[in-house]
Amino acid sequence: MNSFITIYLIFGSITLSLSLVYFLLISYFSVNSKKFARNPVKDLSDVTVLIPVYGEDEAVFRKVISSVARQGARILVVGDGCDEPYRSIVNSAGGEFLRTPERSGKRVALSFGINHVKSKYVLLLDSDTILPQDGLKNMLSIMDKDVGGVSVNVRNVKTGNTYYLAELIERLKEMTMRAVNGSGYAMLLNGKCSLYRVDLIKPFMQTDEFKYPTFLGRRALIGDDKQLTNYVISKGFKAIVDFETVALTYPPENLKKLSKQLLRWSRANYYFFAREIRDGTMLKRGPVYVYNFFYTTVLPFLLTVMTVLDLFFMDSVLADTNPVDYENAVIYGGNFILHLPLIIAKRLLFTFFVGYFPIAHLHPRVPQLHANLLPRINLKYSIILGHLANYLTIVPFVYSLWRLMAEEKLKTLVIGSLGLLIQWIVSFYALLTIWDQDKWLTR
Repeated sequence: MNSFITIYLIFGSITLSLSLVYFLLISYFSVNSKKFARNPVKDLSDVTVLIPVYGEDEAVFRKVISSVARQGARILVVGDGCDEPYRSIVNSAGGEFLRTPERSGKRVALSFGINHVKSKYVLLLDSDTILPQDGLKNMLSIMDKDVGGVSVNVRNVKTGNTYYLAELIERLKEMTMRAVNGSGYAMLLNGKCSLYRVDLIKPFMQTDEFKYPTFLGRRALIGDDKQLTNYVISKGFKAIVDFETVALTYPPENLKKLSKQLLRWSRANYYFFAREIRDGTMLKRGPVYVYNFFYTTVLPFLLTVMTVLDLFFMDSVLADTNPVDYENAVIYGGNFILHLPLIIAKRLLFTFFVGYFPIAHLHPRVPQLHANLLPRINLKYSIILGHLANYLTIVPFVYSLWRLMAEEKLKTLVIGSLGLLIQWIVSFYALLTIWDQDKWLTR
């Protein structure tokens, strides 16, 4: 048991330390995120809005095009092997519509469209993302000479059953991105809405590396936005997020689609985690980025190890026939708050079937057992305090998260937690199936 206790306490100390540093760092920097200087923007003649579209809801697409038309920039929409009703909607707004010969995916559609962009800047916009009034001017106002890409804050339209799940996940992303953004090297220029220098990204978007990314020699779906973000930074430019500009997007329609979205994100996370370590891109983003990327990638596995150790630790003690161990199971009980109902239930069952009562003078072995209790108390408090500290580290994080949520905060926090459970599950599934290349094409 002593060696097991040692392993348990080591893992507990590691997860506690990582969590403490992570939650405090992210909480502080997300609340005190840097604001960038803005330059006045007179017109948007130097900007083209490029939108790939396939299978989008017609009503949603009309809202998107309407929001873009208000900006005053050129509109260029690429149908990914599709045409109507999108062509008519774009033409009525004074935009230009192009069509690829066949459906080939978002990357090919973007590559096809960028060849027709002649302006200095291009806004890559998803067909379900609505720009705010003057959103494009706001983004362009912080596009200094050393900035290669600017993204925006993204919130979900309140529709469908997955709104609260998607919104909590989006706000968690916002927290980490706010914390990293101050360095000028954003975690991610969101693929739903990001402004780039055309001369910077156009040559790259025309390559097969962008159009047909591979994993183990076969084509794979990975994050085009993350790839573009890394490319911008690798070329010596900054990539920043304008959190004061908020674009609206539509969440996945159901849990199945949400799970697929989270699965794609998990696969992309593992892919770029390994790649950024290999090519050194990660180190260019600053210590907060490096720590966050390591923590969020390793976290699901550390938590699982601790959960297994907790359960094994408790069950190994409760399996003992020593009656007093049931009474003092919390001494060894690992995550005592989560396990307390189980401890109580087992204690009641034991009392009912065996007839043991927690009264010292009624049990002949109690004096002898209590004589050995002192060392257990030290272990008890070290375990309990360790778990309490783990819980307390979340307090500033939840507070900061609460401040970022716009409406129905409690409901979003409670219901949205289910989204975190789904994300945790798909993280493991993504890793377990990482060698199954056919699954990398799941959309």
